[in-house]
Amino acid sequence: MPALFFVPEILASDTIIVDGDEAHHALKVLRLTLGDELQVSDGRGNWAQGAITSVDKKSLALVVSDRGSSERIDPELIVIQALTKSDRSKETIELIVEAGVDRIIPWQSDRCISRWKADMHQKWKSSVITACKQSRRYYLPVVEQPISMGEIRERFTSDALLLILHESASEKLSSVVTPAALSKRQIILVVGPEGGISGDELNQLSAMGGRVVRLGNPVLRSAHAGIAGLAALQALLKQW
Repeated sequence: MPALFFVPEILASDTIIVDGDEAHHALKVLRLTLGDELQVSDGRGNWAQGAITSVDKKSLALVVSDRGSSERIDPELIVIQALTKSDRSKETIELIVEAGVDRIIPWQSDRCISRWKADMHQKWKSSVITACKQSRRYYLPVVEQPISMGEIRERFTSDALLLILHESASEKLSSVVTPAALSKRQIILVVGPEGGISGDELNQLSAMGGRVVRLGNPVLRSAHAGIAGLAALQALLKQW
């Protein structure tokens, strides 16, 4: 399958220009050249494919031979991800994107070692793009600013299924995510930090209607729990 790159817009014209970082990746990293096929997407489901017809130092042009669009599938899959150690944050984001997350919301939970910094939002978005190119996703998941406990309470209503992943849970994810639950508009996975979700946070999330669930017996790293939870959901949704 041709490599995928992202552009601001998929135009109706026969020729599409790729420039900036994406052109640099195509020309300098992947060493694509005249005649090579590639795909481009606007990150909103629309895509086009074609062969490179011209290149210069900072851009390339392709002539479209095929185009189309993909529909986003309900329910929306959201991960509220507690901040992981800085050396694991890129891995965390890439894994949940490849598993099909639609929206990523950072969470500065009580036991987080890392602290949110202004440049982290752009870094998370860059990791999303990298993972979408790897997994050939035409929709770029949304990366939000950090959420507070109060905002979780106000935002996610009865039309959403709030699942808190925690090793102490007595219920398995598969027993809570019933066919009726899968009809919700949103399914949210709350993933704690390396130090775990605090007792007070668990109580608050449960009081909002959240269900505390476990992913089998193994205790997963914060960086890996999200992809495991999404994989289980994708199987229950019969997408996998």
